[in-house]
Amino acid sequence: MKFEIDLDEYLLSVEVTHCAVVEPDYRCRDSADDYYGYSELEFTITSGTVFDEDGNQTELGRNGCAAVADEHAERIEELLWKMIEDERREAA
Repeated sequence: MKFEIDLDEYLLSVEVTHCAVVEPDYRCRDSADDYYGYSELEFTITSGTVFDEDGNQTELGRNGCAAVADEHAERIEELLWKMIEDERREAA
């Protein structure tokens, strides 16, 4: 799945490489993850643009995308989960 994320001064193209939502199974005692359920998400920023105060844009490049991913990983993941949930609702 590919998404466009507007994150403050960044416009990012993000590809979700792994997404899993495992529902809780209260009959299973093999592990806490099986019992309580879990969700996990992995993503890659495939391209990005940064905008300065004047609206000028600069491409981030591979290292810039990696730096933004490291710095804003939690926020990007939150936005991705919201977008994935919105897509699921629309499909239902």
